[in-house]
Amino acid sequence: MKRYSAISIALLLMLIVSYGEAASVREVSIDEMLQKSQLVFEGTAVAFEVRENAQKRIHTYVSFEIRDIIKGEYPSNTIKLRFLGGTMGNVTMTVSDMRLPQKGEHGIYFVESLERSQVNPLYGWSQGHFVVEHDPTGNERVMTNNRLAVTGVTENSADAQMTPAKQGMQALSRGIARDIIVGQEKKGNISMTVDEFKRVLHKRLERIQ
Repeated sequence: MKRYSAISIALLLMLIVSYGEAASVREVSIDEMLQKSQLVFEGTAVAFEVRENAQKRIHTYVSFEIRDIIKGEYPSNTIKLRFLGGTMGNVTMTVSDMRLPQKGEHGIYFVESLERSQVNPLYGWSQGHFVVEHDPTGNERVMTNNRLAVTGVTENSADAQMTPAKQGMQALSRGIARDIIVGQEKKGNISMTVDEFKRVLHKRLERIQ
C-alpha cells in the first residue's frame, strides 16, 4: 500500500508540473471547432489499450468505428486516438477535467490533429466530445460530455456576437462550447437528434468554409 501511494503521488506531481496549463481549457465556439478540427466524425468506441511510454506516462488508446465523417477525410473505417491517462495494474494516472470515451460509447468527436500528440486529441477537450444516447422511443439524441441535453445551437456564431475586446479575453471552458444550448432531460428538455445536430454542423461548415 505504501508503494502504491508513493507512485500515485509521484504521478500526480508529474501531471501538475507537466500538464498544469493543459488542464485550463479555453472556451471555444462551434465555428472555431469546425474550422480548426482536422477531422469531425460520428462513431463508436469499440476497443481500448493502455500503454506506458519511456517517461512512465500512461496513455489510453481508444479505437473507434467510424459511422459518418462530417468534416475531413480518413482512409479507414476505424481510427485510434490517444488520450493521456489510464490504469495499468495498481497505478492510475488521471488528468483534471478530462473524461475519456467509454467502451461502447456512441458519439460525435472533433479531432484537432491526426499528426500531433496531445494530452487530449479532441478540440476543446469536453467541448469537442458529444455523446449519443437513445431516448425511450429509440431515437438517437445528442448529449454533452457530462450528459446534458443538447437542445439547440445558436443561429449566429458566438464569435460574431462578441466585441473584439471580449474575443481577446481567454475565458475558461465549463465543458460546453459557447454556441451549444443545453438543458436537463429530466426537466422535459428534448435533445436534438443526431441527424438534426449533423445538419446544423454541415450548415455551419458551408458558411465558414
